[in-house]
Amino acid sequence: MGEKDVVEAIRKHINGQNNDWKFMYGRETIGKTDFLSRLNNDSKFRKHVVNLVYSLSIDILTRKSHG
Repeated sequence: MGEKDVVEAIRKHINGQNNDWKFMYGRETIGKTDFLSRLNNDSKFRKHVVNLVYSLSIDILTRKSHG
């Protein structure tokens, strides 16, 4: 899955959230509309979010079960 596919999946998911949805970005809280705008227009922000998705996915896939 390339970056464009990940960004499109993020857009679809965030669009399905209610308008109270928030994203914590360091000390900044970004609302749904601003998040989507920055995802479209800010390449540094977009790359950061895509890297978060990749990192979390790898973490979930490689997590050992405890038990």
